Amino acid sequence: MVLSGIWKKQDGGKDAWPEGLAFTHEKNISPAAVQDLCASVGWSRRESSLISRALANSLAVVSAWENGILIGFARATGDKVFNATIWDVAVRPSHQRQGIGSLLMDELLKELDSYNIPLVTLYADPGRDGFYRKFGFSADPSGVRGMFREKME
Repeated sequence: MVLSGIWKKQDGGKDAWPEGLAFTHEKNISPAAVQDLCASVGWSRRESSLISRALANSLAVVSAWENGILIGFARATGDKVFNATIWDVAVRPSHQRQGIGSLLMDELLKELDSYNIPLVTLYADPGRDGFYRKFGFSADPSGVRGMFREKME
């Protein structure tokens, strides 16, 4: 499914997608394509079978493709009622600063908003919080900090 209505000219009118660019909400993305994208932004390698399971169990997935190559990706998990968390927002370095990350976030948030979820959270790498502020995200005003428990094998 190709998305529409989010790519707009600066004058407010709709513009055609750039040649060869497509956005989808499909979850059946090849783990190899995800691995390649993640490697391009310096993320560590994950098991292919785990990538497939994570995608299948995600509440929402949005991906950007150019001529059959995965150039951007974002996903969210959640309960469809109270909470959702955004994970794995990535755009190939060759395609960064072109608005693709913003389009991914717009589409992901539009889907999450369709569930009327009151709390959407995310974890951002240091220095990336400015990007997410454009979408209404801020540090918790009550000072709550994220905590982690990592299973050691």
